[in-house]
Amino acid sequence: MLYDESASDTKTLIKIAAKKIFVKRGFAGTRLKEIADEAKIGRTALHYYFHSKENLFAEVLKDFFSAIGSRVTNYGDLDRPVIDIMKQFVGGYIESAIHTPEIDLFMLNEFNENPELMLMARDSDDKDLPSYLMSAIQKACANGELKGNPEQIFISLMSMCMFPFAGMGAIKTFMKLTDEAYINLMNERREYLLKFVETAFLP
Repeated sequence: MLYDESASDTKTLIKIAAKKIFVKRGFAGTRLKEIADEAKIGRTALHYYFHSKENLFAEVLKDFFSAIGSRVTNYGDLDRPVIDIMKQFVGGYIESAIHTPEIDLFMLNEFNENPELMLMARDSDDKDLPSYLMSAIQKACANGELKGNPEQIFISLMSMCMFPFAGMGAIKTFMKLTDEAYINLMNERREYLLKFVETAFLP
């Protein structure tokens, strides 16, 4: 669970506090004192478990990468029809992102601001969702199952799912949506995209 409020051990409490502060302020804007205060511990305890802000940030990123990877469970192999893989990604991603939309904006911002730290955390994650999707799309384009540039299809698929959550504030403002109306719209978008990917990239 991303924010397990029932946790009681110090290390987990620090990570929960760090997630909240990092998501709110980003890596550059976060001070360890803020995290210690949020976790209701002293700075000494924080340094004991994580030694530095960079180490703590890396641990938080691992959890976030894992959370995004878990949006598509049961990866399976690449022998399945690529449309099934793409629909599984769309459905799982949006269903999970509805509950934690702040992750998408945070990850987008941090990839731009701290690409080296982000890549280090990603490389430590055994659920490499982008590589899995890219491989499936490349294979489908090579055998004629899909038509088009694999990189463009990959970007389209990722952006169709990520932008509505990374751009949540703008969408709610421009469309004058309440929180409830936004969630309803995202549920509708899930069904819309599931139908869209069935035919959008076929030969």
